[in-house]
Amino acid sequence: MKIKDVFSNLNISDSLKEIVFKGISEDTRKIFQGDLFFIIKRDNYDIFSSLKDVECKVCAFVADIKYKNNLKCLSKSKPVIFVKNIKEEFYRVADLYYGFNKKNLIFIGITGTNGKSTTATMIYYILKKIGQKASLFSTVKNIIGDSVQKADFTTPGFLSIRKMLSIINNKERHYVVMEVSSHGIVQHRIKNIEFSRCIFTNLSRDHLDYHKNMENYFKAKKELFISNRSAVSIINIEDRYGKEIFKELEKSISYGMNLKADYRAANIQLSNKGSKFKLEYSGKSFNVKTRLCGKYNIFNVLAAVSTVVSLGYPITKVLEAVVSFNPIEGRLETILNDVFVDYAHTPDGLEKVLKTLREVGYSNIICLLGCGGNRDKGKRKIMGKVASLFADFSIITSDNPRNEDPLDICFQIESGFTANNYKILIDREKAIEKALKIFLKLKDKYQRVDKRKKVCLIVTGKGHEEYQIIGNTKYPFKDSNVIKKIIKKMKYKEL
Repeated sequence: MKIKDVFSNLNISDSLKEIVFKGISEDTRKIFQGDLFFIIKRDNYDIFSSLKDVECKVCAFVADIKYKNNLKCLSKSKPVIFVKNIKEEFYRVADLYYGFNKKNLIFIGITGTNGKSTTATMIYYILKKIGQKASLFSTVKNIIGDSVQKADFTTPGFLSIRKMLSIINNKERHYVVMEVSSHGIVQHRIKNIEFSRCIFTNLSRDHLDYHKNMENYFKAKKELFISNRSAVSIINIEDRYGKEIFKELEKSISYGMNLKADYRAANIQLSNKGSKFKLEYSGKSFNVKTRLCGKYNIFNVLAAVSTVVSLGYPITKVLEAVVSFNPIEGRLETILNDVFVDYAHTPDGLEKVLKTLREVGYSNIICLLGCGGNRDKGKRKIMGKVASLFADFSIITSDNPRNEDPLDICFQIESGFTANNYKILIDREKAIEKALKIFLKLKDKYQRVDKRKKVCLIVTGKGHEEYQIIGNTKYPFKDSNVIKKIIKKMKYKEL
């Protein structure tokens, strides 16, 4: 595409008009030869100091006219196109270049603090199981047609979404199931996307380092529903924030365990192999069986089922698909017998997973936890309190400390403990090894003394993540792999 094809309204030279660009970029780390580079100023990063490094790759720059003086001495060999509103021009040109055509694309957005990944993946799975074309954008991975990619963010950036959507053949109906984070909403990553279905899972403390308070956090989440009033919204009315959203919307479906819910779970039976319950919907009752553990996952099942049924598919076919859906990576994932990994990194998420383990019959729970550095410090003490109350013994350790002292983070978690049922061990691998030794010792004891008692180990915080962030560097580290490596080293064969 030529520059004149996207900037026909600007008074630019004929030679500049004829320049052909091969892509669009606004991130110096993700630039390709021949890109048209949009210079968008960011907080905590001097974009202007990086332009010389990418000048050899770009065909031209696009910049806001208010930064004309900044660029006079920075860019010599490549032309600069000046515009009045750089962000709006970036959105416009990206949509134009990547041919963003909403025809036949049906967008389903899932937002909330916890449950987004499981709900989104289950909706995607059900749609595929009943023969529909679908793609998935999630925290764990992105699946676009037949292509599977690791996810960098819960909701990809605006440009990344456009690039991935451009490879979908949308000549026929194609569902796009997308986790929508509060960052994704506030930072306009989903701009110009019209959602057909909007799902709200729940809201609890998270990302307050970014949003500052719960009011702002909720406002960000609610914006998905307010800006998509023509969509059908599927709302968890057990959640107090969900109730508030539900009251404001006309086209909405409720789910929960409340008698007033449109999709209601009753007669719940829980085990460490899955759950069973009766789904009451539209005056009828359906038996539901799922491989997912815990009450909180029943909410995820209700959200997924009600969404797909609202799209016009028979509930019997939908429930048939639910039966074979497996827990997703890093979400109460069984690594070995009675050893689990979970992404729980919020107080509410940690409490739910620990309560679930208790509900499915574990009399002794060993928990490993940490908190990320350069993130909401206020939740650390709360996480400690939750672990102290709902686990029998905890090991506090490092979890992506970034530019903070990991010991300081651990001390802040420790401040929430109300009993002396914990140990601090900074090195995460050594902490996992210690947790496994405690778990195995207890397991052996119960085998000898009282086989009715069950013990488990839950390693929380990182889930599917394959790295540990120390300083500004990502080091390879995956909890599930570390657990298996340690068990192999121990030569323990009964798991």
